[in-house]
Amino acid sequence: MSEEKMTATGRRGGSRRGFLAKIGVAGLVASGAVFARSTPAMAGNYQCCNLVYVPPNISYSTCSSARYKYIWYCSVNGYLHCNCCERKTSSGSINASAIHCQYN
Repeated sequence: MSEEKMTATGRRGGSRRGFLAKIGVAGLVASGAVFARSTPAMAGNYQCCNLVYVPPNISYSTCSSARYKYIWYCSVNGYLHCNCCERKTSSGSINASAIHCQYN
């Protein structure tokens, strides 16, 4: 009788480790395609607003009067309250950020 070498193989003869590596690479490629952004790369924290453009690059009044925008509110602590704004193009991409904070 001859000895047979035991290996971790799948049904088609490939190694389990190679199969899992391929899944990992495919997952990274897929997540890169889904979550990739051109410019700007990431939102940045400014006061309590996570803005795309940090520091803000337009005034809050200009942003809040834009046709396409996203406005939200946040609080740094119990006393400093901020209005946050991202101006968008008609296609939905963000092209400017603004913030207005006041103490209460």
